[in-house]
Amino acid sequence: MRSLLGAAIDEEADVTLVDMEAGLEHLSRSGGTLAYADVLLMIMEPSRKSILTAGRTIALAHELGIPLVYGVGNKARMPEDGEFFETVAAEYDVPLAGIIPHDADVIESDRSGVVMGPEQGAPVRQAVDAIVAFVDKAIAGENPGQAEREALLRERERVDKRLAELAAE
Repeated sequence: MRSLLGAAIDEEADVTLVDMEAGLEHLSRSGGTLAYADVLLMIMEPSRKSILTAGRTIALAHELGIPLVYGVGNKARMPEDGEFFETVAAEYDVPLAGIIPHDADVIESDRSGVVMGPEQGAPVRQAVDAIVAFVDKAIAGENPGQAEREALLRERERVDKRLAELAAE
């Protein structure tokens, strides 16, 4: 797999998108399939464990030489899920590229094995478009450190909110 990806990236395409199964074996130094990657997007469920795993993955990705590593919140069902992703990602130093909302059209499409029509899944499509734009800017170097800055600002907001709560007690 590693040599196939290497050939595709070096000789065949400007962009190669690979959807890997969950796990850290792709990041091993001795044969990681992601050795040629320029960007790693870690898809995270709205759970502390998932975001913690993403945080631990960042160091491995950087050791392997992947320069840009971001988390993507997935299946956000309610506004609180978005806040949860932002808060916990900041706790574990996971820069967020974006958050994808839960969408029944995606589930139905997957279950039926039929590709969604252009009128379906609009919120998901918008979120994915925003993530692609974010990654394009990161690759171009237009916003170096932007995700980290945003994570720090979110963390500061969280701390300020907690301090206000404590002061009110």
